[in-house]
Amino acid sequence: MDSLGTWPRPVPADDRDFDVQVMRRLRTAPGEDGAPDRPSLGERLGTSLLLVVPVLTALAVVLLWQQWSRSGSVLYLALVAVVLVATALWWTARLKRAFSTAQGRLGARLANVVEHGVGVVREVALEPVAEDASAAGRTGGSTGGSTAADAATDGGRVRARLELSVTPVRGDRFSTSVEALYDADAALLLETGSHGPVRFLRDDPEGTTVIDTRLSEEQVAQVYRGAALN
Repeated sequence: MDSLGTWPRPVPADDRDFDVQVMRRLRTAPGEDGAPDRPSLGERLGTSLLLVVPVLTALAVVLLWQQWSRSGSVLYLALVAVVLVATALWWTARLKRAFSTAQGRLGARLANVVEHGVGVVREVALEPVAEDASAAGRTGGSTGGSTAADAATDGGRVRARLELSVTPVRGDRFSTSVEALYDADAALLLETGSHGPVRFLRDDPEGTTVIDTRLSEEQVAQVYRGAALN
């Protein structure tokens, strides 16, 4: 648990299915004003220049080098240096600007696709994972806390099914269930009333909720504040 007293962190899961769903929504998600959020003509031209300018610079350098080889004048070498330095500075600044713009647009669109909230456990069901199932069967098929305790003794893992009541940062409260894999000693800390951050897709909260393990402690605190104000 962290300083906020959140539930124990599960074993990191493969979130590719969730990410794929996010990407699908992003292709059609509108901007804040309800219109598709597309780059402006100026932004597209600026991005195109990232490819065009280096080509033009290479041509200019070739021409100046040919002139220097014919005349031997140091002036042409100086011009080559000026062109290369100026192009490098412009290209770097333009690339940073393009990345910053893209990140800002992606963040704005993600806000309309992915939501966060605080989940509170209402019910907990624990069962051993596959490699521990046979051992559990030999000992009489123990469930709940005894299953976690037995797995903890063996150093195994436990699959937890959590019935949650979720208070989102935006929107209405809802109930859902999630499954997660825990180290057995961590599963022993799960109980009714445990709480922590979750994320879900805005258009299908009940069907897409997962425990969020990607957030920093500061971001978790922001989620808690947002849920408290909702």
